[in-house]
Amino acid sequence: MLLDDLCSRLIAAAGEMEWEARVEPTLTNRAFRGRETEADVRFLENMRGLMLGRYPVLAAEISIAPQENSIADLRAAHNQMLIARSYLRKEQIIDAHILFVAEEPPSDTDWRRQVDKIERDESVCRKLVWMPDRSGISSSFDAFRDRTFLARPWTTAQPRNDAPLDQNEELVQKVLEMKGLSREEAETWVRLAASGLNDSEALVQQLIAAMEPST
Repeated sequence: MLLDDLCSRLIAAAGEMEWEARVEPTLTNRAFRGRETEADVRFLENMRGLMLGRYPVLAAEISIAPQENSIADLRAAHNQMLIARSYLRKEQIIDAHILFVAEEPPSDTDWRRQVDKIERDESVCRKLVWMPDRSGISSSFDAFRDRTFLARPWTTAQPRNDAPLDQNEELVQKVLEMKGLSREEAETWVRLAASGLNDSEALVQQLIAAMEPST
């Protein structure tokens, strides 16, 4: 089942981040916190509640085609998230997500526009859609994960030991001149800042001295 696969992969990805990851049944309750009666609204049949680190997540399948189905499914997911929010602390609500999984519809369906419409709708919470590629399901999940809060860009970054930290000395010097230093004073300040002097008191004295008129 696609939904179970999505949940397993999300929990594993959170584990790779060394986050606590668990199923959270309260997120799929159909009654608001403190009430016993289920809300009289439509819900998706299959949804899972997860806590991935600090992120509360509803995972669900969604029908991309026809368009009427995707709109109805999106509204049903919103209904569940509104109830789930009643079980969250105030600071958790901002991190809430709905992560959908969907089968790729027939090729004659304008599904990319539908997916884009779902993901651009940030009412209630943020939403993303994973559409697994059957010829490479792991790689397609990795691409999906890299669009979420589970992304790990540092694993693919190419280190460069010879790269300076933003060659912005000229910009800093121009700003200093704009703030009233002469060109010579600004050049001295930039040189002192880059000198690596660890004695902060001595550095301050040298910066002050750079502004004193020469005798």
